[in-house]
Amino acid sequence: MGACSTGGAALPAGRSTGVTSTAAPSTTAAPSTTAAPVSTTAAPVSTDATSTTVPASVYVFPFVGVPVSYGTTHHDYPAVDVFGCGATVVAPTDGVVQQTREVDLWDPAIDEPANRGGKYVSMVGRDGVRYYFAHLDSVAVMPGQAVQPGDALGVMGQTGNARNSACHTHVGLSWACPTNEWAVRRGEVWPSPYLDAWRNGEQRSPTLEVLAAELADPEACSKAATEPGAADA
Repeated sequence: MGACSTGGAALPAGRSTGVTSTAAPSTTAAPSTTAAPVSTTAAPVSTDATSTTVPASVYVFPFVGVPVSYGTTHHDYPAVDVFGCGATVVAPTDGVVQQTREVDLWDPAIDEPANRGGKYVSMVGRDGVRYYFAHLDSVAVMPGQAVQPGDALGVMGQTGNARNSACHTHVGLSWACPTNEWAVRRGEVWPSPYLDAWRNGEQRSPTLEVLAAELADPEACSKAATEPGAADA
């Protein structure tokens, strides 16, 4: 996340996480108010535009309203920081909102890794990819809510450890883990090639690259579950 990162100490006892989650990505899932384990049942689907059984996922550039810029690299894991304060963050494809955090709990004196993203939205696309947008100023959706390409998720802001840097949105692409965690959710494949394609109106899916990354690191979710603050992510 440029100045963003994740790693750190435990959350003080008795402090609310402010996270809401949905137990399973489903277009019929009801909103949840608990940080319940999430499911990876939103399996990758065909992106073949000629398919007669499952329509291909449609992709759009996930920032509107304000011109934005971003780079191609990140400090120590695959992700990208997108700059353009006040831009509306929208769903890049159809799917279901997995988790949200509507309060900013980050404390620089503690630097809890689960709180570094501030206010955020995590959604799982019908393509099987988890899309994570952090440091939001506000959140416009609820866990379990079905979204279509272009639906508003929130507004770019400066929450979490973005308070120490420029207003921006951290974008992470990964697969969904069965329990709460932050280490996989923050990003496992580089988003910029997909952002470039969607910005140009191209229909490029990250499904296969995300699946390959998951297969290459099958213990990633279990390791992430043991990281400090994972249960509160």
